[in-house]
Amino acid sequence: MVQKKYKPIMFLIKNIAIIITFFIGILIEPYSPDQAPLKNLIIITFLLIVCIYIFSWLVNSISNHGRLFIHRIELSTFQKYSSLLAFGYFILLYIINENIQSMLLLFQSSPEVIVTCTAIALGAGFFEEYLVRGYLFNLIQRFLKKYNSKLLITSIVTSIIFGLLHLFNLRSGTVEGVAQQVFYAFCMGLFFSLVKIISNSIHIGAILHFLFDLQFGIYENTSTHMSWSVVVLLFLPLAVISIILIKSLEATVNANQNLLMEV
Repeated sequence: MVQKKYKPIMFLIKNIAIIITFFIGILIEPYSPDQAPLKNLIIITFLLIVCIYIFSWLVNSISNHGRLFIHRIELSTFQKYSSLLAFGYFILLYIINENIQSMLLLFQSSPEVIVTCTAIALGAGFFEEYLVRGYLFNLIQRFLKKYNSKLLITSIVTSIIFGLLHLFNLRSGTVEGVAQQVFYAFCMGLFFSLVKIISNSIHIGAILHFLFDLQFGIYENTSTHMSWSVVVLLFLPLAVISIILIKSLEATVNANQNLLMEV
């Protein structure tokens, strides 16, 4: 009885700690290779990694370590091929976005630039994934628990939040450029939700997010923009594929409620 009495209090404390740790991590994150000497940048990055570890541990402690199901969903033939299509399209976007060239350019740069870009990508990949696909995904699932799994609704809501987080880039970018960031972040968010559902974990999506953001000049935080037709043509297919597959997976889960873990 004593354990049940203090469980809500501990849950509240962890929620507060998650929010505080998130903002501390954002403040620690280096913003420019000119911010400090290399030694100081390495120390800042080390502190950031420690903060990421604490943050991820806190999120894992209230979200079953990012797991939604007792074991991974056994995919149907349609779901397997659709998953391959989604991951293939993600790789295509990675290539079209010139991430490979940017990463090669990064590792030909100064140590200060390498450390800064790696730290920023780590912060974006792990803080954003554990906040949105870990913490918020879990909270929404708790709220919707009595309405079955509702994986699609949770995925859409968290992806909208993920997209809106990029409004902070209005500090240094154009309105149209940031609006496009919000749109393609929403589309990418649906894909990362799909990764979470299929892999039954957060960290795989966090690693993919980190690799996608690991680019030369990420610290410049500028929002260049293309024509809207190009942005929609590139990113909307990933969102559509992800939505169709998440809906299919939701039907699988609803047909076998024993898959769901207690939240």
